[in-house]
Amino acid sequence: MDSLSFHPTPHITDTEIKKLKPNIEENKDYTKADGNGLQLLVKTDGRKIWEIRYTINGKPKKTTLGTYPTVTLAKARVMRDEYRSKSFEGIDPIDERKKAKEIIAEKEAENQAMSEGQFHKVAYGWLNSLTNAESTHKKRFTSFENDIFPFFCTYDKYKHIVSSKHIKDITHPELLKVLLEKEKTAPVVANRRYIDCKRLWRYAINHGHTEINTPDRISIDAFKKHEVKHRPKITDEKVLGEMLRAMDSYKGEGGVIVRNVLRLTALTMLRIGNLATLKWDNIHLKKGVIIIKRSEMKVKDKNLPDFVLPLSRQAIEILKETKELTGWGEWVFHGIKDSRYHVNKESGNKALRKMGFTDEESGRKQTLHSFRGTYASLARTHHKDHGAVFEALERVLDHQEGNQVVRAYAHMADYTEQMRELLQWWADFLDELKVRKYE
Repeated sequence: MDSLSFHPTPHITDTEIKKLKPNIEENKDYTKADGNGLQLLVKTDGRKIWEIRYTINGKPKKTTLGTYPTVTLAKARVMRDEYRSKSFEGIDPIDERKKAKEIIAEKEAENQAMSEGQFHKVAYGWLNSLTNAESTHKKRFTSFENDIFPFFCTYDKYKHIVSSKHIKDITHPELLKVLLEKEKTAPVVANRRYIDCKRLWRYAINHGHTEINTPDRISIDAFKKHEVKHRPKITDEKVLGEMLRAMDSYKGEGGVIVRNVLRLTALTMLRIGNLATLKWDNIHLKKGVIIIKRSEMKVKDKNLPDFVLPLSRQAIEILKETKELTGWGEWVFHGIKDSRYHVNKESGNKALRKMGFTDEESGRKQTLHSFRGTYASLARTHHKDHGAVFEALERVLDHQEGNQVVRAYAHMADYTEQMRELLQWWADFLDELKVRKYE
């Protein structure tokens, strides 16, 4: 019969246990038996460990029950009796403990997976993995927190997220309802969040939180078609000349710094995020180029080279003038109120509004970003005058081929000198508009 080994050994007492000392002289461990398979192992380092011996299926087994006095003598005897009872029934207590630990570990892993798979945690993980421009990143964060999280998250009284629905449990009708609610007030934003959710669920799949891309079950037909509204831009050459003259004579808030932000934007068509954060390290006046790291551009494909923009004579003069004012520091255009930071990205737009270029219906509205559209439109209109190839015109704007395979080959072509000629034509064209006479 499988049972605990039985030896009619006298019981030990707490007093005896406390008096047990390590065998330092012989440097050996020794045991003190309590009977029925229970014994106390006294280690040379002074530790006292409960051991129990028993047989199961004819095989001797031994395991530990813990250390004394954490496990008391009384507790050790109770555990000994439990082991004895189970071994009589043919149950191996060691295997039972092992299985219990496995069940607990599985439960903990399941709970951990449930916790990590909560919608808000997965969403934050995906959002933090993105490498967009700071402004885009912030807008996407805010939109998720304001437009989507409230439908799936539970908050405390301080508006902090306590928990959220597991992403695998969110159905496509639930998600569609959220997106359609946003569509009522902001159709374009709703469409962007729909696309973002597709990417978010792919991220969740890759990280083992779900097996189904729920947004893929939502057809684009579920949303209303909306008319694409292009950014307003000035393309009337008479109005453009008027605005350029106003920019040259600007004396409002920010003075020379804001005036040159406006003038350089008109000549380079840099995105305001790139122009406002230009550093003198980006400027190479002798070579006549601006060089911006690819990681700082809108298209961050690591396979693409850094962005190189040739400078016209007029752009170089503006930069030389600016350098006399800010060349001591890091930023080409430092902040108006605090020179430790770059100029506010909205300073130029504010100046354009102050100068009165705000009427979209009459074709007199312009923003800093609009200069990109103004250039693209007029450069195409006057193609015969400059003769630049389409690729050079697009490279000025850092527009890249959408197909990654095509892009991988296209970026190898060097259009720098064609861009230089094109941008010099553009600068001369703008100068001509400033002095052109109209009947």
